[in-house]
Amino acid sequence: MVPSGERNIGWGVIGCGDVVDRKAGKALRTIPGSGIVTVMRRSADEARQFAERHGVAHWTTNADEVIENPAVNAIYIATPPEHHLEYALAVCAAGKACLVEKPAGRSELECRQMVDVFKQAGVPLYVSYYRRYLAKFRKIKQIVAAGELGAIVAIHYRLAKPHRESQWRANPQVSGGGHFYDLAGHVLDLFDDWFGPLELLGSAATNSIPIQSAEDAVALTFRTADGALGSATWNFASATNVDELIIEGTFGSLRLAAMSKSGPLRMTLTPEAAVRASRSIAQRVVTIVKRRVKLPSRHDFRFREEAQPHRPMLEHIVGDLRFSGAPASPDAALRTSTIMNAALNEYYGGRCDAFWTQPDRWHNLRNRAARRIAETTAYRLSPEQIEFFDTNGYLGPLKCDADWQRIVVPLKKGRNLHLTEPFVFDLCSHPSIVTRAAQLMGRDHVSLFKSRFIVKIDGSNAEVAWHQDVGPTNGGYFPDGRPVPTLTCWLALDRVNARNGAVRVVPGTHKKLYGDYHKRIRADLVDRGDISEVELDRAVTFTLEPGEFYLFHSWLLHGSEANKSKGRRAGVNMRYAAVGDEFEDQFEYIPL
Repeated sequence: MVPSGERNIGWGVIGCGDVVDRKAGKALRTIPGSGIVTVMRRSADEARQFAERHGVAHWTTNADEVIENPAVNAIYIATPPEHHLEYALAVCAAGKACLVEKPAGRSELECRQMVDVFKQAGVPLYVSYYRRYLAKFRKIKQIVAAGELGAIVAIHYRLAKPHRESQWRANPQVSGGGHFYDLAGHVLDLFDDWFGPLELLGSAATNSIPIQSAEDAVALTFRTADGALGSATWNFASATNVDELIIEGTFGSLRLAAMSKSGPLRMTLTPEAAVRASRSIAQRVVTIVKRRVKLPSRHDFRFREEAQPHRPMLEHIVGDLRFSGAPASPDAALRTSTIMNAALNEYYGGRCDAFWTQPDRWHNLRNRAARRIAETTAYRLSPEQIEFFDTNGYLGPLKCDADWQRIVVPLKKGRNLHLTEPFVFDLCSHPSIVTRAAQLMGRDHVSLFKSRFIVKIDGSNAEVAWHQDVGPTNGGYFPDGRPVPTLTCWLALDRVNARNGAVRVVPGTHKKLYGDYHKRIRADLVDRGDISEVELDRAVTFTLEPGEFYLFHSWLLHGSEANKSKGRRAGVNMRYAAVGDEFEDQFEYIPL
C-alpha cells in the first residue's frame, strides 16, 4: 500500500496495448506525482515500441518483473479479462495498489474474489470505469442531484451496432461474454453513479449471428433506489447504429448518446419548471413568455473532447493514493458485475463456474440448431435411398422444409453468409437437409463449413466445366495425405432445368478421382481425356422446383451449362464434412 503523501506514484503497466496507448499512457506520465516505471506486453517488439513512444525506461515480457519491481507502487492491469484475476491476486500479494481494466474478470465470481481479497488485505483496488469522471457525465449527475428534472421516473437506454469481427471481445473464454459484457458496464456504472444501486427486475439474452457463440442482444429492466423504472437494450446484430439515453423526470428530460464521451447533452424542461429554474430577470421574462404559449425550454450542453479519456479518473486515483491513505474498494464495479452476470446467467446455463469451458450448454444459435436437429425424428432415409446414393453418388430431388423464401439473394460475394445472416444459417442447418446429409455420410452428426450463392442471370454465358470438389477449400486432407470426403447440398431458389443451366452429374464417378482433380474447374478433364464421352453420355440433370434440393458426394463429377433462358437461375450450395474431419483452418466448422 502507498503511504499517504510520502512519495509519488510509480506505475507498472501489465498489458500496454491499444487502450493504454490511446486513453491512458500520456496521462500516467504527466499527472503531477505520477510516472510510468515499467511496462509489460507478451510481444517484445510491441512492449519496446510502447516504451519508446511514451519515454518509459524499462519494458519486459514478464508480468512478474513488473509486480516485483521495487520502484513500482501501483499497477495497471490492462490485459484481456481472462488474466485479470491471476494478475490482480499477485499484485495484492505484493501489497501494491491496483487498477484493473473493465470488466474486472470474466464473471461476478472472479470480480467478487478480487474485491474480497483486496479488502481483506487493506490494499487499494480500482476498476477502470472512467466515464463517471468525464465532464459530460458529471454534469448529468449534477442535474439529477440538484433536482432540476424533478423526481426521476423513467430511464430508457438503447445501443445498437452492426455485427463486427473481434479478436477476443466476443470470445467468452477470454472476455467473459460478448460485446454486451465488454461495453454494458460503462452505462450501468453511470446509472449506479447517478441513481444509486440498481435492482434488476428482469433480463433476457440471445444470439443471432452464427459466427460467434456469445450473446449479441440483451435486454433488461431495473428499478433505481428512488423507485424509478428503467429499461435498456444492447443489440450487436443491428442494421444501424443507435446510441440513445433518455432520462425522464417530473420537470423535464435529458437526452444524450451515452457511449459518446463528449457528444451534446440536451435538457428539456416544462415551461413551469423552466420559470422555476430561471436565474435572472431577463431569463425569467423569456421563460414566462414560453410558458404562456406552452413552449418547452431546451438547453444544449456541449463538452470538450478529452485527449486522454482516462486522465480525469487517473487524476482521482493518483490523488487518492498520494493523500487519502484510505484503501479504495470498487463496490460499484462489483454491483455492475453482478447485474451483467445475472443478465447473462440463463444464456450461459449458469455463470458460477468456468462456464466458458462448457459451450454446449450455452443458448446460442448454433446450439439451438443442433438441439432442433437432435429432437427431430422426421427425414429418415430408407435403406433403398441410402443404397442409391452409395451407388450413384447423389440423391434427390428432396423437399426443404426451411423457410427458404425469406432468403435474399445477394448481388455479389455470396460466400459463407451462413456465418453472418440468420436466415441463411437457418436454411443450412435445417433438419430436412442436415439429418439426411448425416445419414448419407454414415454419421450421427456433420459439420457445416461452407456455403455459397450461385446465380446465373438470364442470358449468362457462364459455364462450369466438369470437375470434382476435392482438397483445399473442399474439405482438405487427412494427416496421411488422403483427401477428406465431403457432401454438397444444391438447393434451388428458382425453377432449375436444362435450359437455364442446371447442374449435371455423372452417376457413380464419386468412387475415384480423375486426372488433375486438385485444380477442380481448371482441371480440363474433358480436353485432357481424363473422362470419356461414354461417361458424359450418362450425365443426369438436376431438375428442381424452388425449395427442392439434391445431395451429392462432392467428388461426383459435375458441371453446368450456360443459362439460355430469359430468367434468373439462383441456388445455394452448402458443404458438409463428417464431425471429426475438420482439417481446414480457413473455415469455421459448425457441428450440427
